[in-house]
Amino acid sequence: MPEEYSMLIGGKKVKATTGEVSEVINPANGQVVGMVPKCGEADVDAAVRAALEAAPAWAARTMTERSKVLLKLSRLIMAHHEELAQLETAEHGSPIRKTMNFDVPLCAEQIEYFAGVARAMTGETLPVGPWCTSITIREPLGVVGLITPWNFPALMVVWKLGAALVTGNACVVKPPSVAPLTTLKLGDLAMEAGVPAGVVNVITGPGETAGEALVRHPQVAKIGFTGDTATGKRIMSLASDTVKQVGLELGGNNAFIVLADADIDSAVEGAVWSAFFNSGQVCAAAGRFYVHDSRYDEFVEKMVAAARQLRYGDPMSMETVMGPVAYEAHRDKVEGYIEGAKKAGARLLCGGTRPDTPETRSGFFVAPTIFGDCTNDMRLMQDEVFGPVVGISRFKDLDEAVALTNDTKYGLSASVWTRDLRTGLNVAGRIKAGTVWINEHLIIFCETPWGGCKQSGWGKDLSTMALDEYTMTKHIYIDLTGEPVKPWYGLLK
Repeated sequence: MPEEYSMLIGGKKVKATTGEVSEVINPANGQVVGMVPKCGEADVDAAVRAALEAAPAWAARTMTERSKVLLKLSRLIMAHHEELAQLETAEHGSPIRKTMNFDVPLCAEQIEYFAGVARAMTGETLPVGPWCTSITIREPLGVVGLITPWNFPALMVVWKLGAALVTGNACVVKPPSVAPLTTLKLGDLAMEAGVPAGVVNVITGPGETAGEALVRHPQVAKIGFTGDTATGKRIMSLASDTVKQVGLELGGNNAFIVLADADIDSAVEGAVWSAFFNSGQVCAAAGRFYVHDSRYDEFVEKMVAAARQLRYGDPMSMETVMGPVAYEAHRDKVEGYIEGAKKAGARLLCGGTRPDTPETRSGFFVAPTIFGDCTNDMRLMQDEVFGPVVGISRFKDLDEAVALTNDTKYGLSASVWTRDLRTGLNVAGRIKAGTVWINEHLIIFCETPWGGCKQSGWGKDLSTMALDEYTMTKHIYIDLTGEPVKPWYGLLK
């Protein structure tokens, strides 16, 4: 029998008051790997009330005390390295070589980063006059709701949780319905690390019930959300009723620009990585490839050859580099984009089918798929596919490359491939996106801010900027004269 999991509310393991549960399906084979509570509004309210009760004492601890708890959490994550990696592979389908070598170590690293950098957080002294001084201090918001996506189930939690906790907030985390198990385990580890009961609460349930109840709750000061743009718009609408803050890291269909002077072998290596890592289920994945006309044929030939070498199959095998997409309905959606691109006149260069091997037949696999001769009006080039499917187009000059890149509702990321740094910087400066890489794509560091513009959202994860996202600036004015009556008081006489 699959294990039945519980939520974490107020430091206790609890079931949903609805009495309902939902299945967590292994996308590699369609088997049930766990059962989780399907909570209702009463459960969300209980989690928020637990956070409200715990928040003042946690905020009253020194930054050093909170940092030490996070450092212990970082060590516990690595102590449970293999367990977390296997759990994420089972619930999400990410290859074990990725969860072992990438996801779990980065979770520990990012918690460690926030534990350290927050101790350097400062306010300001503002020189407003000789008779007074003004200072600013940063204060926690109180209770924050964190709604996280399924593409990196553990990593996306710690991106937000680390910054929120170390700055003194209490959190209610709503992980994705299709992959909640690693988040539930992280909640347990947070308690073991010394996070007080109620400071971290984990609820499970569908977004349209549990997620929306969390967004609507009047005692939640902020929602930190990573996910698709349509859901982000819904969150903005619901949050407006209580005028709560929202941080939105939303979708993208990101450009990969290959200039005439680019090192094609390096560009192809970067292209395969950025298009097919995590089966293309990355908000910053390269989906639109714009290649200078003089290098188009060479680039296409080499990228297709490299994509055909990728090994997909059982994600529990260390030999596998591509697993399935996260769930059946998503596979069907991705396949819809493939069929749409064919009908729109794009030229299928490789893939386009379900892999038919003993390791893949029972899972939700999509072969690496590349289309050539694409135009910017195709849905493939405008929508976020969020799967291992990309389109390639030609351009003749820099102005056309920039225009094609900016012809999108999204503004998350892009990359420019060139041997000329001056040209690369010039093009990067003209692109409307939160991150532009030069001769790299899909590399993110704890120390660098992450977030987009346009319909890719606003706000920042990672870096010291994330600390600002979970604190409010308070201005304090201090009189230095000691005089009981100030000259300007006479304006009322």
